[in-house]
Amino acid sequence: MLSKEKLNIKSKMRMDVNTLSSEGNFHALGLNYVCSFLERVGFVILEVNSDPDYHYQLLTSINDKSLLIAVRTAHAPEVGTINKSTMEKLVRESEGFDASPYFAGLTVTPLETNDVEVEGQTDGQGFKVIFNGIIAVHKSEKLVSCHT
Repeated sequence: MLSKEKLNIKSKMRMDVNTLSSEGNFHALGLNYVCSFLERVGFVILEVNSDPDYHYQLLTSINDKSLLIAVRTAHAPEVGTINKSTMEKLVRESEGFDASPYFAGLTVTPLETNDVEVEGQTDGQGFKVIFNGIIAVHKSEKLVSCHT
């Protein structure tokens, strides 16, 4: 795991077709977007895991409550998703952190103009990040599911 200070996500990443063609950069864009959003609304980012295949990416806290968040980013028209196995791992891991499990699914779509606040973009195709918030992941006796 990485502390937020050690995370190698460039906040001034130039977003164009070449930048987002790398899956690592694509995932970093979504992860950075969620981190920025959570910080703006008062969350403290405690730990970041930048591996897009790991079952969670963020350990956060707000008002003395910890959240373990899986972040997935997809190209439009898809929305980032996690499968049942990943949800189960997220729920089990959250118990070890005494945290509530959450999921953030994002969509990245190209635009003529960019409405994502990223500094340093001067040319190339702009992109819009569509993010509808974080979703609680609940465990029932028979299955794990996401609820808004």
